[in-house]
Amino acid sequence: MHDNCISLDGTWEFLHVADDRLSGPAEIRQIGVPSPWQAQFSDLRMRAGIGLYRKTIEVAAEWLHDSIWLRFGAVFHNSRVFINGELVGTNEGGFLPFSFDVTSYLKPGSNEIKVRVDSPTDNPAEFPDSPLAEIPFGKQSWYGPLSGIWQPVYLERRIADHMTRIRLVPNRETGRVMAGVFFARPLTDEAQIRIEVSDPSGKVVLDEMHETQVGVTSMPFEFSVTDVESWSPDQPNLYRIRMSLVRGGTVKDEVEDRFGFRTIEARNGKFYLNGEPLYLRAALDQDYYPDTICTVPSVAFLEDQFRKAKELGINCLRCHIKAADPRYYEVADRMGLLIWTELPNGGMATDRSRGRKEKLLKGIVDRDGNHPSIIIWTIINENWGVDLVNDPDHREWLKRTFAWLKAYDPTRLVVDNSPLAPSFHVESDIADYHFYAAIPDHRDEWDKFVDELASRASWLYSPHGDAVITGREPLMCSEFGNWGLPYPKDLRDANGEEPWWFETGHDWGEGVMYAHGVENRFSDWSMDRVFGDLRRFVIAAQWQQFRALKYEIEAMRRKPSLAGYVITELHDCHWESNGLLDMRRNPRVFHELFHIINADTVIVPKWERVSYWAGETARLHLFVAHGAGPELEDCQLEISLCDARQNLPLPRIDAPFVLDLGHVEVAIPELTEPSLRRIAFDLRASDGRLIAHNHVDVAIHPKRAAPAQARQLVWSADEDLRDRLHAMGYAAARDLEEATVVVARHHDKAIADRVRQGANLLLLPEHEMTLYPFFPHWQNVKVKSRDGTLWRGDWASSFSWLRRAGHFAEFPGGPLLDETMDRVLPDYVISGCNLLDFQARVFAGLVVGWIHKPVALGVERTYGRGRMVASTLRLFQDDAMADPTATTLLDSLIDLSVEARAPRLEEAVRAAEAAA
Repeated sequence: MHDNCISLDGTWEFLHVADDRLSGPAEIRQIGVPSPWQAQFSDLRMRAGIGLYRKTIEVAAEWLHDSIWLRFGAVFHNSRVFINGELVGTNEGGFLPFSFDVTSYLKPGSNEIKVRVDSPTDNPAEFPDSPLAEIPFGKQSWYGPLSGIWQPVYLERRIADHMTRIRLVPNRETGRVMAGVFFARPLTDEAQIRIEVSDPSGKVVLDEMHETQVGVTSMPFEFSVTDVESWSPDQPNLYRIRMSLVRGGTVKDEVEDRFGFRTIEARNGKFYLNGEPLYLRAALDQDYYPDTICTVPSVAFLEDQFRKAKELGINCLRCHIKAADPRYYEVADRMGLLIWTELPNGGMATDRSRGRKEKLLKGIVDRDGNHPSIIIWTIINENWGVDLVNDPDHREWLKRTFAWLKAYDPTRLVVDNSPLAPSFHVESDIADYHFYAAIPDHRDEWDKFVDELASRASWLYSPHGDAVITGREPLMCSEFGNWGLPYPKDLRDANGEEPWWFETGHDWGEGVMYAHGVENRFSDWSMDRVFGDLRRFVIAAQWQQFRALKYEIEAMRRKPSLAGYVITELHDCHWESNGLLDMRRNPRVFHELFHIINADTVIVPKWERVSYWAGETARLHLFVAHGAGPELEDCQLEISLCDARQNLPLPRIDAPFVLDLGHVEVAIPELTEPSLRRIAFDLRASDGRLIAHNHVDVAIHPKRAAPAQARQLVWSADEDLRDRLHAMGYAAARDLEEATVVVARHHDKAIADRVRQGANLLLLPEHEMTLYPFFPHWQNVKVKSRDGTLWRGDWASSFSWLRRAGHFAEFPGGPLLDETMDRVLPDYVISGCNLLDFQARVFAGLVVGWIHKPVALGVERTYGRGRMVASTLRLFQDDAMADPTATTLLDSLIDLSVEARAPRLEEAVRAAEAAA
């Protein structure tokens, strides 16, 4: 207990009921406040409904003077509050604070506080006035409900007409601050307001008195600060204002806040912070926490999270469709992180739901408007809760709301709808868009999206003739990303238990989001024979995530017209595993490297391929993107590979600018063993100081010798395959009956008969088909397209692998298929292979998300006296022997078809001993 404040956080009694009947047996339990009930009770994880809270407190008689206010930070969603059996007030809304004057309800000694919380389901029969779809609820439709008292609760002793909040609108150029103070009730007596302002060092720079008028509920005022110190991420200078209400020379009430002088502009397609160029390097932040859903664990937790964000090179967080705990913005102000924050979405657009959104939006601006860290508001995300695509009334409502918000808060940028296809903008300060693509599998689609976005594509805006477009809105991709799984043991709680949210996500994406059992699936599908253990697989997945983000960011940084991006996301959220940190904010393996691509100044290489024969020449297109910061002058770019180096002098670069250096050639060294090597790029100042660094990893294959199976008689029904095999040095059979090896895109009865007689088949399908009779009919093994399926990996990432052993031991890197195998990544998969197949016969495969939907990309099997090897890896995209990866793979697959056998036990033991 403080002199004027009693915290009510801690243990309360709690009763959950399913609906308004309050009938039947129910269990009274102990609940922690603040925290949603879903985070505390296993049987209520996905249950909304009605919660009854009860707490008894002791209040000393001497404390009961002036007015006593019961204050709630936020309760989801409808609240009725009782003290000593009497209703003291109700509140609707789940994200903002509310309070009641409870002076007349309290008594000296013991007092009972009850809170009934209605957390609506979407059943109008249970909640006719506020079904879930008609209230702002945010991400609850994704990660499960958030119900109950989820922000702090306390009793506060204040005078009846105390000050409730201050609104501050600083002008950085003039130092002038337009302000207003608001009172809980009309002022009852004459009073003065003392205003003290301290600068970032703590020095008082203003101390003045203002007269008030009896009966007012608010008082506008203004003041000026000289020698303004601007707020920015690099220098988060905060001023403090303290206001005292004085009567008869005595301070009766005080309130204080912090603020900063900063400007944010969208000008000529660029962002400017305090008049200086700003390249927005943001990450989406769901603002969820490992044990408490949306309840902030502590200020220290936020500080640690924001520190890690800055280490990653992030300068902005897009706090996603959530009115966050005020401490979130306070820490961002203090530590220097820009915030893009958003209105929580609802499920449908009705008059009631629109009214609730508008009320909440105003409340968010009123509560959070003094935070200099907040630079952007979003009204709608991805068309959720509206139908902009089909309903002109919804588009008109959005334009009206945009205009209102711009007028109510002219100090920030506003996004109307942050779109994903098929939605769009109607009127917006920023022309942003969302797009997800698996990298490296679909980098062509990513490149196409970036090209169109940078060209201000027509799909950015409403096609119905009602869009307001200036053509000067900054362009950016405000959601993109890729998965990299966390290590499950790193997520366990203090008792060593797996997180409760491992049991959620099963209703998303055909179950690929379901985390529980990931260890068993890894083992059951024999992925340990490929990766060694689960931790090695997780590490490989995280490096794939890094390479994917690196490619995507580099593609955007090459475009001078793009002004920033938002990575999905800062941290994993429950089953969603695309974070730069995991759910407990443990860093990914690439944490200390990520800043090389996520910085104001970035060296940007563009490559067409990264797999080379020894002695070839690599050709790269180089750019230097300088998004913000001081000019670069007298700099040199050093390019190195092994012992070879070259230097390029650079002209002066002023931000924001992208310097196109054209193409450079790098000699690939003569190597006799396959190897991964790194082309390094270092941008240095004239004094040798390193300004930026980047790299491109290349796979180098030794010059190809004659194929090991050159004496085999190889036949194909396809002329182009016969020509390719001949060019590669294979002996040609006259016909199918003479062939010892058949290479085919499809199979028929004649081929199957020949394999039964003793030939070997290398099947390289390029369309859907069954693999019967090589597999029994009951197993139903089929070649299937990845298009239109989760095997594409564009949202929950797919992880494709090649077992680097036996015939594939000479491939550098791996086991995951990375950009060095860019030309062979498959469009088709082989479904239906069972656990036994994966134990030995599947040599390449693919899984999705938390190791779900396993399929083969390569499998071999004895059939009759012969053998069949099937692979969907693409080997014919280039001319014969042009791509070393495809060439070497084809050689290896022919070798496998002739010599395939399971590794002997002693070989497996030796391999295990070597790995250990």
